[in-house]
Amino acid sequence: MKREHFFTLICLFVSVLFTAGVWYLYYQRYFNGLILNDAMDYAGIARNVALGQGFISQYITPLGLAHHGVPQPDMWRAPLWPLALAGFQKVFGFIDEASALGAGFFFIAASPVIFLLARQWFGTLVAAGSVIIYTLTPKLLYYSISGMTESMSIFLMALAVLLVSAKTLKNSFGDWLSGIGLGLFYLARYNALVFIPFFLLFRWFYRREGLLPPSRLLAGFILTALPWFIRNTVIFGSPLFSLQKYEPVMFTPVYPDYSLYLFTTKVNVMEFFKTHPGEIIEKITYNWADYTSSFLSPNLNGVSVAVFIVFLASVLLPLGKRAAGIRPLIVLCCITQLAALLVIHFIPRLFLVFTPFYIIFALGGIYTVTSLLFSRLRHLGAVPGLVTAAAILLLSINNYTSPGPPEKHTPERATYSDILYEISSRVPKNKVVLTDMGHHVSWYGGRYACKIPYSLDMIPEIQKRADVGAVFISDRILWHMPEADRSWKEFWYRKPKEINGLTLYKVYEKGLLYLPATGSESKTLNSSGGF
Repeated sequence: MKREHFFTLICLFVSVLFTAGVWYLYYQRYFNGLILNDAMDYAGIARNVALGQGFISQYITPLGLAHHGVPQPDMWRAPLWPLALAGFQKVFGFIDEASALGAGFFFIAASPVIFLLARQWFGTLVAAGSVIIYTLTPKLLYYSISGMTESMSIFLMALAVLLVSAKTLKNSFGDWLSGIGLGLFYLARYNALVFIPFFLLFRWFYRREGLLPPSRLLAGFILTALPWFIRNTVIFGSPLFSLQKYEPVMFTPVYPDYSLYLFTTKVNVMEFFKTHPGEIIEKITYNWADYTSSFLSPNLNGVSVAVFIVFLASVLLPLGKRAAGIRPLIVLCCITQLAALLVIHFIPRLFLVFTPFYIIFALGGIYTVTSLLFSRLRHLGAVPGLVTAAAILLLSINNYTSPGPPEKHTPERATYSDILYEISSRVPKNKVVLTDMGHHVSWYGGRYACKIPYSLDMIPEIQKRADVGAVFISDRILWHMPEADRSWKEFWYRKPKEINGLTLYKVYEKGLLYLPATGSESKTLNSSGGF
């Protein structure tokens, strides 16, 4: 083994060890269960995969029922994260901790990839500093125990850029490998689709061998995603089908918030654009204002304001041939994603895939500028390294401390545990629970859970499409679903004895549970003994 390769392996090992150590301490101190709804949905899909039932989602929406009955194939989430998470559930069980460990694995796995990216452009010092700042980024640590796709997506974005730009992969094998990496990224997050043209353009520019290299990349992408394309075509009639296709019409005056998911209406998105141009422009304007107001925010960029400002300055600096083409690739991907999300739905966390590049180019800019300034002063040759090392220290401290101390959240599963237990013990597995807490019921209750329709009088429409075996309405209906009709809040206060063939089984402090009437089982006592 060459000495250089041995040194690289040592650096990669230290990177993994450092990131793993920090992550473990963070996990031990702050993880208290899943707190994000989407994470519970991913966990539920993964459980079905692990049990050999395929990509079945137990969390259902009325809009989803308009496309397919129950059991319902996943028509919302990209498949790679549930597939990987199923492996962790096989090892650790169907518990929240499996989701946190899975996310943590990819958070740690991104560390050596970031090191290799930074080193190939700016050397070992910048690479080591990039790993340190990445590891000590609070927003990334938060998502590293969340059970969400962020850590996997950050890893795959960094890996895709490494594969497409690595000098050792400047060959036909590298073309195919780049396409496979990009295909995996797409299977983890659908919005990677808009990045493909820029990766193709970069590969063409980088290889300078005509159209064959980008053609191989595209073929590698298609082959990787092909099984999922086929599955979607067979089930839904379109290789790119996802319920997310309806989100461009949401967050408009016609369909406020996520209200369209509460209807069984199939909206023609292009026709909506033609007939409601004012609403679309209003939505774009609102999203743009949201973006500009959070332009420097760690919620959007991951890193502190100081790190991001240094990155912005580095965008205009000459950073050498090794990084040529990479900055335009990253900037174009970021701008294109922003343009798409202005129309679809602006979600700041989707931009965290760019966070490692902000860090790398911020430190790379500092190192390059100081090197140019002192290039003619040989007796001060150590200054660029010392300045960069000082910047790494200061920016690491600033980056880690700027958001304030993290919070240890209390998951809501404990608050509603008695109701979830009652549902899992009394509702048959083939029945559907109509509820405003679908993610909790599907993951912790292990039952098909359909989000409540827009209004109370739409329950019969859901019953036509699914075998509803229970209705569970929590006290959260009073504040956490503003897109739903007021009739649900009135329902909470009235607590009727019967609703569409289901009888009030029990009134809890924080919920109402309706089950099929069976005589002696019907109760009107709350969980503390009185009604």
